[in-house]
Amino acid sequence: MDKTEITDIIKEELQKIQTHQSELHQSCAACHVIFSLKNRLASSEQDCADLLSEILTKDPALNQQFIEVVEQIHMSERQLGGAFTLRDRESKDAYLDAYFANVLDELNSDLSHYSHQILRKLVLAYLGLYIAQTIGVDYHAATEELYYLLRKNPQKDSHLEEFVSKLETRIRQNRFTE
Repeated sequence: MDKTEITDIIKEELQKIQTHQSELHQSCAACHVIFSLKNRLASSEQDCADLLSEILTKDPALNQQFIEVVEQIHMSERQLGGAFTLRDRESKDAYLDAYFANVLDELNSDLSHYSHQILRKLVLAYLGLYIAQTIGVDYHAATEELYYLLRKNPQKDSHLEEFVSKLETRIRQNRFTE
């Protein structure tokens, strides 16, 4: 199937979501599009996610439609996102740009002094987001589940520490070989 046909599938799924012809059952609008592609293309979830990202990157109008549908479902209709939902697109972009830059600046500053703790924080954040996405809960609830698991099973925390140490070693090795 060529990219034009895939783009048409994405547009069709967005239209179905926006007009409530597809029942999401409180699941993710973006994931619905990815799984629709997966089913129609008989491809992997990751390949379809990559394909969706590639198409949205190359088609700004479709990218805009996509984020509007995601915001409609996840923020407006589910009443999440508070005041952010009420902002216009330019204001939302400026808000996100500012926080994006602030987080990178903070991590960069902390990384030079506290690299292990920062890497641990990043891995925990990734795990929390992965759990949230996988079981369909918000990030806060997923983080609590993660910390519960780590408190309940100290061996998991040891595995996490071991992984972070290996990651830190690899980063340092790569820094010196560049």
